[in-house]
Amino acid sequence: MWKLPQHLRNTFSFALFLFSLLLVASAHASTTYYLAANGNDANNGLSSQSPWLTPDHPVNCGDTILAAPSTNYSAANFYTGKWGAVSCPAGNSVAWLKCQVFDACKISTSTNQGMWVDTSFWGITGWEVITTPNDTYGACFIAQPSWSHPTNIHHIIFANNVANGCSQAGFTSAPNVATLTGVDYLVLVGNIAYNAAQGSTSCASGISLWEPVASDRGPGTHIYIAGNFSYANRDPSWCDNRSPTDGEGIILDSFDGAQTQGIPPYPGQTVVTNNIMVGNGGAGLEISNQTNTSTGTIFLTQNTTWGDLTDPNQAWIGCSELHILFASNVYGYGNIFSTNTATACSGHAIYGLGVANIDKTDVINDTLFYGYGGNVIFTWESPGFGLNSSDLVGVSPAFLNPAVPGAPACSGTANVPACMAGLVNRFYPQTNAAKLLGYHPPSSTPVNDPLFPQWLCTAGLPTNLVTMGCAAAQ
Repeated sequence: MWKLPQHLRNTFSFALFLFSLLLVASAHASTTYYLAANGNDANNGLSSQSPWLTPDHPVNCGDTILAAPSTNYSAANFYTGKWGAVSCPAGNSVAWLKCQVFDACKISTSTNQGMWVDTSFWGITGWEVITTPNDTYGACFIAQPSWSHPTNIHHIIFANNVANGCSQAGFTSAPNVATLTGVDYLVLVGNIAYNAAQGSTSCASGISLWEPVASDRGPGTHIYIAGNFSYANRDPSWCDNRSPTDGEGIILDSFDGAQTQGIPPYPGQTVVTNNIMVGNGGAGLEISNQTNTSTGTIFLTQNTTWGDLTDPNQAWIGCSELHILFASNVYGYGNIFSTNTATACSGHAIYGLGVANIDKTDVINDTLFYGYGGNVIFTWESPGFGLNSSDLVGVSPAFLNPAVPGAPACSGTANVPACMAGLVNRFYPQTNAAKLLGYHPPSSTPVNDPLFPQWLCTAGLPTNLVTMGCAAAQ
């Protein structure tokens, strides 16, 4: 058989090698597109002189749509149906919609949601959204399947954004109850939720995740809520045709699917870590309806709450900074839950911890619970549950200068942690035993953290919002 001469074969092999390198490089290349409040979707989006109007364009994971600073962005351009399909074969990244300057891209609306992401593999960073109290559907940021073309959605990141006064939650996820589709692999990192429960259509909260739906049963953390600041979220005196029941800083609601017939228990692992929740109308942190044994574990670590239960219209006898209600498989450690008064909730005592109908699968270690007047722990019909000797019960954290700040004013700051630096300083504990507990500013040095979602290590997450858990084990 005839063969190429050796020198030609070597040249051909080298050419194939170069071609393969080119294919690998092109497979990993990312593209920057541009978007503006006065853009046009007929443009190619490849320059700031030819920007898009909406993110409704096919893109790839690793791509960035860079939005020009403007206070005139319209919610209609970020509504359901306005998010393009994202190609992501590896399933370990997102396409980013990024404001060119932190907190300089703003949406203000009195109708519908500020941003409704209904497509998988999207990340949102650097935006501020406001919705008015009379906005019937006015969540500031929401992840939820489309109503017109419903399918499970997953791998969605809200990072370094500001919800600054909202009607129906600052950051939320919800299922499409008609088709039993929902949200999985949701990440909320380094955001602010302020005064985000003003609407009366339903009783809302600062950060609210309702009935997630698994897209797979993969190992590791599926839902990750870290480094957020949720404060001064309070329901109006009448919401959802009743007295208010919510206004929590963060609530994980009905992960057992109890409120919607046909939605199965959520098996994914959830982590709520290193958040600060203060001055909310309801509990600082609540887990409710997590009773099915098929639900995944919920981890609560290094969170700080203080001075919540400010709503005078709530009246449960077990009002507390941390509510765990009708729940299994909740594991906590390293937190601080502290009240700032002995009574609230229509004159009832308030507690550091309130539990009802939970069991021995719920375990809290190395956590500080403090309540004024000795009101530390409230339990109701929870046989088998008990605290551990490592918990600090009735010990005040002695925060440096605790107070609830006003509306966030982040323009000109580098990111959310920089904007909230004053709040963080106020809630530094002076009690030695508490100094390792609760919220800590993120480190730029990665650590080995088995609870950290490893897909975020390749997702281009903005820096200095959380301590990345991507270092190899020693």
